[in-house]
Amino acid sequence: MAKTATKKVRVTAKHVAEHRASSKRDLSPKWDGCETWTADQYMKTFREAMQFYNMNHSGKDLKPQVINWMGRNGYTKEQIKAFKDTKDWRCTLTIGSIAACLNRGMLPVRADFNNGRSTALWLGERISEVIQDGQNDIAEAEQDEKSTAPVINIQERLREAAGKMTIEIEDAIEKFQSDPEAFDPKEFKIISVLKGKGAKAAHARIIKSFYERDLAELEELASGNADEQLREGYSHRTKKQIRKMIDFYKEVFSACDMLAEEAKVTRKPRKVKAVNKEKIVSKLKYKKTDDGLKLVSINPVEILGAKELWTYNTKTRKLGKYIASEFNDLGIKGTTIIGFNETKSVQKTLRKPAEQLKSFKDAGKVTLRKFLEEINSVDTRMNGRINADTILLKVA
Repeated sequence: MAKTATKKVRVTAKHVAEHRASSKRDLSPKWDGCETWTADQYMKTFREAMQFYNMNHSGKDLKPQVINWMGRNGYTKEQIKAFKDTKDWRCTLTIGSIAACLNRGMLPVRADFNNGRSTALWLGERISEVIQDGQNDIAEAEQDEKSTAPVINIQERLREAAGKMTIEIEDAIEKFQSDPEAFDPKEFKIISVLKGKGAKAAHARIIKSFYERDLAELEELASGNADEQLREGYSHRTKKQIRKMIDFYKEVFSACDMLAEEAKVTRKPRKVKAVNKEKIVSKLKYKKTDDGLKLVSINPVEILGAKELWTYNTKTRKLGKYIASEFNDLGIKGTTIIGFNETKSVQKTLRKPAEQLKSFKDAGKVTLRKFLEEINSVDTRMNGRINADTILLKVA
């Protein structure tokens, strides 16, 4: 006998939205009347239920569902307490989701589902494993106040916080579901709502991701290129109603983008860590003293941030002056002076070094301004290099 081809079910945003709007108190999927459902109906509901719990809950959230199921299925108080006392992270999302489905009326066994295997038996085995693996959880907690459970990473924390910021957005979607004709996208000031909840750029990116699929489906539908299943899923909506929801989601996206752009503008520049000055000048090779001319070099650290530096090369007999370039200070990179004006920074050869350097040491600020100009020799430009023959005379 040939197998009947099963139609692939596409879960659209409409399905999720209908679950949202079905009850303000309890939005979880219902299994009422599942005994009479076809195999396709049953599988479709199961997939939608698992997707719902995956999107809206964590294993920790659903742990009470497991405890509830245990209480209704003959577990002793000791067994229930043993499970309850285990660390919350041991209750996986799958365990919690299956327990929630069973609590809502899903059949423990169905011949045309899961190859006829018992869903309740599977859940019972998982509960036993959790109890066995977590039997020392309380003892460990008493020995160490810091929990050894996996730490929730920053992305999970951000996602949880972002989810709490979308309450008004979800209320607006429910309002559309209940009365699409009266729904007005312009009525909701999303940017004000998100700012009021303290949403940052990181939250905005996550919030935007919550509704990307919904908007993509609606735009595909509006384009006229949607497949048959998608058109069928939204067959009860008019083009005008679909346009309203597209405008609403775009308003959400626009608000999220605005928060991200504002963060770029207001972000404080990263504070640059100060580099140790001694480390900067550590590779500089210079002549510390010259006994014949009775010269002593300054500490090279004083060059950093200076506007002028006077040097004297004892080998070439050249007296030079480095002048910082406009809007810059002198600095040191390796064995080289940096940040100087290559045109104004010049040197001249001294004919009588002993006499001229004595005059240099005795000169004040005013005299030093024209000191090089009064030396009768040719100017040559400075190249920034400092070597073992160079005395570092003075900075200003």
